[in-house]
Amino acid sequence: MRTLVIWGAGRIGRGFIAALFRDPAWRIVFVDIDRDLVDQLNERRQYTIFRATPEGVSREIMKDCFTAVHTSDSEALAALFREEGLLLDIAVHATELDRVAEMIRPLLIERASALPGSTLDILMNVNMSLPDEAFREKLTTALSDHPAAADYLRRSVGISGIAAACISPLATGEMKQEDPLALLNNNYPEQAISEDALRGEKPCLPRLRLSKNLSAEETRKLYTLNMAHALLCYLGLPKGYKTVLEAMNDPGLRALVDQALDEANQGLLKALPLTGEELSWWRDTVISLLMNPYINDALQRLGADTRRKLGRHDRLTGPAALCLEAGGAPRAIAKAIRAGFTYENDDPGTRAVRSAMNERGLAAAITEICGLTPEHPLFNMILNEN
Repeated sequence: MRTLVIWGAGRIGRGFIAALFRDPAWRIVFVDIDRDLVDQLNERRQYTIFRATPEGVSREIMKDCFTAVHTSDSEALAALFREEGLLLDIAVHATELDRVAEMIRPLLIERASALPGSTLDILMNVNMSLPDEAFREKLTTALSDHPAAADYLRRSVGISGIAAACISPLATGEMKQEDPLALLNNNYPEQAISEDALRGEKPCLPRLRLSKNLSAEETRKLYTLNMAHALLCYLGLPKGYKTVLEAMNDPGLRALVDQALDEANQGLLKALPLTGEELSWWRDTVISLLMNPYINDALQRLGADTRRKLGRHDRLTGPAALCLEAGGAPRAIAKAIRAGFTYENDDPGTRAVRSAMNERGLAAAITEICGLTPEHPLFNMILNEN
């Protein structure tokens, strides 16, 4: 039996990844910073996943198939990282990666010392551009003062991004009444990981797919589904809409989503090794995910951390730039980028964007946040968008 450590027992960690690995060949261990959550998981030993598809809502009871460890339990964590065949899944917000890298640092040092000939693979369930590269860089920095562990990281640690479209809003009050640990998602059927990135034994499970072209799949998802989520948030909130479904039922916003997906696909078709048929199928998939009547995904949460989401290679500026490179005119995406600069939220990334706007103006903020110079054609498209 192999062990999967899921670092982050939130909606994706518990509601999606754990269900993928629910198999007699795997032992699942959640690691989380929330002491109350860890205690509840260990005491109750079960929780409910509500799965909402266009056909209705079903339940899966996750019972007696996991344990949980608090991030402060150094002895338990060290024991886990001394196991052969360990697989680690990082399921946290992108803003937490620095802290996670620091917490994992002593555990990698322990593993490098105890099992120098072993391998370790890490899966990055983090919704950002190139999470594998970002996390390897953070681990490399964290281990810069420990040559043996740094060498182990280079030689023996594989880090893969993932491609999946699991949408997991907060469970409803009714679901929480039935089970305080309840989770809700759209029952996305699979997760793809990079076959070439793995250093150890490749996991083999019915809903886990090994991909030879994961980077293209990651980019396709970020530049279409996540792009559409951001567009609906930044343009839907000012119109008074609260959820994705409400915004998608507005004919004007639906038309903008359709236009933005066409713009993104124009760039993706030229930039990625994907066919028009593949992109057309995926476009239909994205629309079906957005129109799921049982997923009331809150717009406000989808826009948070605008400093990252408006970044040069993230979900809005990235596909808009690709569209321009392919000879297109990404007017709908530019409209969403412009609206993103007026989005309000209390997270540090969004506060940084609002400060840049207030102190230096929109033009300077576009350069600072989106990484676009005034000479770039997208710069003026955003600046002059109403």
